[in-house]
Amino acid sequence: MKKGLCSLWICVFLFMTWNASACSLFYFGGDYTDDGANLFVRVEDGDVNDDTKLFLVSPAGMHKAGEEYECPYGFTWTFTHDSYKYVSRRDILYGEQKEELPDFQSCEEAGTNEYGFTLTATQSVYANAKIEQLDPYGEEGVSEPPLATILLSECATAREAVTLLKGIIESTGMSNEGISAMLCDQNEQWYVEAHASHYFLAVRLPRGVAFFQANVSVLGLLDLDDTENIVASDGLIELAHRAGTFVGDAEKNIIDYRRSFNDYLVKGSFGTEITNNDDWRWQVSERKAVSLNYLEGTDVWNNDNVLEDNDYIMTNIGEDGSIVPLHNNLKVTGTVSLDYLLEMLKLYPLGYSENV
Repeated sequence: MKKGLCSLWICVFLFMTWNASACSLFYFGGDYTDDGANLFVRVEDGDVNDDTKLFLVSPAGMHKAGEEYECPYGFTWTFTHDSYKYVSRRDILYGEQKEELPDFQSCEEAGTNEYGFTLTATQSVYANAKIEQLDPYGEEGVSEPPLATILLSECATAREAVTLLKGIIESTGMSNEGISAMLCDQNEQWYVEAHASHYFLAVRLPRGVAFFQANVSVLGLLDLDDTENIVASDGLIELAHRAGTFVGDAEKNIIDYRRSFNDYLVKGSFGTEITNNDDWRWQVSERKAVSLNYLEGTDVWNNDNVLEDNDYIMTNIGEDGSIVPLHNNLKVTGTVSLDYLLEMLKLYPLGYSENV
């Protein structure tokens, strides 16, 4: 594949000690990287399934057309065709853990299929309390564990995956938390954020943008009329209006997504409450501040200023109000390479001695 079109993926695992879904996600368009490839990296926290990983090759036809795939929380997927061949990275269940958890909770978090469609799924995100009250997560909705299995089996392109995931979320809702994910192929890179249970938002990422996501939204003011580069559920603005959280310009179809939907004081995995929300807020803001200071070569970012207004926040609206390519104010110093990012992942709390 040509370097300029190649989606490069690498999965780095972190085993973190707090009771939350504290994953981190980086994206660097090819304009920032040493080889011109678009690069995304997901850093994973530790949980009951995450002590060991398996590199898995799933042959074509492992799942047959019409087969029902049982997933957590009552969600069932029926495959529309024989599954594509793909490689993935998944949890390993063993010993007492294997007996306690069904195989579908051995989550395939990332992979690439025979057509070059690549994903990492997912980053936990959460709707604010007023949004969640109107559109609550439901017991029979889709959750994170089956998403990579379904999408890698069913989709030949990132655009197909965006359409399929949007349909699943809108029809069934999500079971216990919102999600964000990267869905990429040799031609397009899409970033998904879905905070409310039945509402979906995805943006196509250009080569000239980079960002870091630490379980909170990085999508700011968006003109939803940019339908070539934004795929959004109908009623997104109306839901925020009903919740009383809307920020934007409804007449112009513009929404400040993170201010309208995001929750900074999130719940723990699978709906369990974090005992100290101040601790969680610190973990979110500290990860963002450390990464911003590293990438921009500064020391100006801290827990007090990084959450609300920072250089990661992306918009597709220009200074004159027109639709422009997605962009932010991030000023990356140096050229991004895998070695450059691995040095960054030595910084606490992005990484420490439990890293694999």
